[in-house]
Formats: sequence, C-alpha cells, structure tokens
Amino acid sequence: MKLLSRIVALLVLAVLVYLVFELPIFWMQLYPLRYREFIVQQAKTNNLDPALVAAVIKVESDFRYDAVSRRDARGLMQLRPNTAKEVALSLGHEIDGDFNDKLFDPEYNITLGTRYLAYLLVVFDDNEAQALAAYNAGPTKLRGWLEDRVWDGTWKNREQIPYPETRSYLGKVQKARQKYARLYKFD
Repeated sequence: MKLLSRIVALLVLAVLVYLVFELPIFWMQLYPLRYREFIVQQAKTNNLDPALVAAVIKVESDFRYDAVSRRDARGLMQLRPNTAKEVALSLGHEIDGDFNDKLFDPEYNITLGTRYLAYLLVVFDDNEAQALAAYNAGPTKLRGWLEDRVWDGTWKNREQIPYPETRSYLGKVQKARQKYARLYKFD
C-alpha cells in the first residue's frame, strides 16, 4: 500500500510539474519581452518578424542594454561599432564622439540592429539562415563558406557551419523565435 501511494504521489507531482511548464507565465520569465513597442515598430519599418527581432535580442544580449562582447559588440543587438557606423551613415545619421556610447541606448541600438538585419536579408536573398549566420559571424566569413561550399546555406544543413558558435546561434535564434511567436501576439 505504501508503494502504491508513493507511485500515485509521484504521478500527481509529475502532472503538476508538466502543467507548470505549460503555463505561459513560466515561459515569459525565461523569454522576457522588454521594449516591445519599439521592437514591433522597428520590425514593421524594416519588414521583419517581431518575434525574430526579439529572438535575436534574447540570444545576443538576453535583453541587457549594457552588454559588451569580447569583440566589442555593444547593446541589445550586439552591434560592433564599425558595423553600427555604416548602418547609421546609411540612415543619414551623424557620427559624433559619443557614437559608441549611443549603442547602449535601447531604441537606437534596435533601430540600427533591425536595419542591419533587414539589409542582410536583402543581401542574402531573404534566406534567414544565411542572414543570421552573417549577423553572427560576419558577411565576409559567410560568403567564404558559401563560395567554398563548406555550407550550403540552409537551415537543414546548418551543422556544416565550421564555427560552433554560429551553428549554435542559428539553433538558439530559431528556438527563441518560436517561443516569442507563441508567447506574445504580434498582430
């Protein structure tokens, strides 16, 4: 009898744990959505899926506006200063002595990051896998992989990517995008 009651207790506990993990409120803690209005606005401006933008921010910085990588990428969307300057100039923005610090401003960083992501999608013929790989590893590196036939540029064969970080990045962004699309309604 004791064994049966323990089994029933474990089953009840398993069901409760399963239900907790299915509650959106639980997942919203793991996949927060800060700066929602601005993400949606800039996604629309740049013809991007807001869930994709949120996923890139989640994977790049975990929504930390003050994040700095070991390669000096900055802010929410982890833009390197030289890349950010190119994007800013293409938008007609002035580059001043405080430019690198502006990359920590969430709205400015999202403005530049979404424009850059949209640009990469155009350059790589709307191939999201390639655009994201270029966002992570750089367009020059990606072109080399494609030209040398190291990677065929598809989601399906992303394991061919020679950089473990970039392979992992694509998987993380894809998973996060699915979570954001499911948890938050971007209509």
